[in-house]
Amino acid sequence: MLGSCLLVNMSRPIPIEMMVQEFKKNHTNSHLFKIDNFSLLTKYEIDCIESSVFDLCGRKWKILVNYDEDEEHVSIFLENQDPLDVELEYQVYVVSQLKAVWYPKVNVKWDFSASSKPIAKGITNLMSLDDLKSKGFLIEDCCMFGASLPDQKTERPGTAECFSLIEKPLNNKVTWMMTKFSSFDPEKAHQSNEFIVGNRKWRIEVHPRGHEEAKGESCSVYLVGEGYINNAPKTKTFAKSKLRVLDKLIGIILRQPILIGLMKNMMTLMVLWSSCHCRNFVNLIW
Repeated sequence: MLGSCLLVNMSRPIPIEMMVQEFKKNHTNSHLFKIDNFSLLTKYEIDCIESSVFDLCGRKWKILVNYDEDEEHVSIFLENQDPLDVELEYQVYVVSQLKAVWYPKVNVKWDFSASSKPIAKGITNLMSLDDLKSKGFLIEDCCMFGASLPDQKTERPGTAECFSLIEKPLNNKVTWMMTKFSSFDPEKAHQSNEFIVGNRKWRIEVHPRGHEEAKGESCSVYLVGEGYINNAPKTKTFAKSKLRVLDKLIGIILRQPILIGLMKNMMTLMVLWSSCHCRNFVNLIW
């Protein structure tokens, strides 16, 4: 009962936007990665979230946050995006939302080898989910992680970004009615008009006679992620969706993309989105 009371009554002393500003003011050589709707990671079985690529001391990096559902622990890693051959001190941590502290306050030396592939270093099992909640690191389903290079001096302002999972985003149902379907070249891929869900542009792609392993056996349907809107960071996108085809004969929506119901030379496809993420990248001020 005590733990439940702590969770109910726990609140931030100042708005989180002010926390971000204060942290950046006092730690210019750092990057904050705020994750909203943290509980949806488990609901949609997302075990790893990546930040966008950010700059610290003239070098490119990513923060990786892993959640182990079985162990109920969070891990955090810093991953270089540029080939390096140098020794650096770094910090990765989770930031308290109750007071101006972060965990752990430990500098770790990292000897980069001259590798062409990104190398991730950090802390496995940084903190349990229960401790994140009870110690004020996870409040109102929001958690803040960060990375710093404490031994590097720079005058360049720090950055922060927000990752938010959204259930049933706006415009989460898209329908593509294909008329004169028999006139489609069966050997080519055909795409719908572009549409927007979250911060990305999408199309539905149809291969009338199948694609790759399904070639010659069935109709193949894909959801294709294309560009980004409003200069959104070009990062990996998590999206959970269903591709469906409508049987024009009896009005039943089937979840498998199979070719049926072409009585009037028409096929109707729908995409239903149950969740996606949007991302917000800003300098200094949230």
